[in-house]
Amino acid sequence: MRKFMRKSLRLLVLSLVLSTILTSCKEDEVQTKEKMEGCWTATSVINAQGQDITSKVSVPIVAFHLSSDGTIISTAGPLITYIVYGDSKYTEVASQIDQIFNYATLSFNGGEYFIGSDEQQNFTLEMKLEGIAGTKTLKTMLQLFGIESSYLEFVVYHKFLNVGVDFADNYNTMIWTIDGNTTAAYNKKDTQGNYLLWNGWPVTNFQHCTIRLTKQSKDIRDVVTAAEASKK
Repeated sequence: MRKFMRKSLRLLVLSLVLSTILTSCKEDEVQTKEKMEGCWTATSVINAQGQDITSKVSVPIVAFHLSSDGTIISTAGPLITYIVYGDSKYTEVASQIDQIFNYATLSFNGGEYFIGSDEQQNFTLEMKLEGIAGTKTLKTMLQLFGIESSYLEFVVYHKFLNVGVDFADNYNTMIWTIDGNTTAAYNKKDTQGNYLLWNGWPVTNFQHCTIRLTKQSKDIRDVVTAAEASKK
């Protein structure tokens, strides 16, 4: 009987120890949102046809800074334009893309990201598309795309839901996947900041792609400045 009690006690103690270790490990896990925070640059953007279009959408570099409060600043205007409007439409404005998104002034596109707690495989990406050089530049771009005059806006908010997110290289590489599981919603805002649907372009026509990002130790301004300097 005593042996049985001692064995039971040992098993109970072992169970408590294992439970404490497992709980501690769970508490120490880095949440996906925390892994996403910081400055990232795209090392590759691969479209649905398997083509690397990184150079096509880099002005001069695709960079994101994701803050802990869920806000984004980026040089991703050309990339988002490509994703929303497609290769043929993007080609129509390619010669003017440097003027439409003039990141040399260190004025960036804004946006937000939304993700649940703990480990997640998907998140929502919302990017604010506007011309950096002035509010008329987005209207100019939309006119080049043949958008109806009633839908010419200064700012359009492009939201992509169920964007896949994964990591590699000890969380120094982040992969975003926009595919058949992703859906889109495009909005504008009224004078009180409320979302209104923007129906200027079909939400089903966006391009699928895989974006591979590398973590940077520098601030996004330093990254963009260095990229600009390398062009000269």
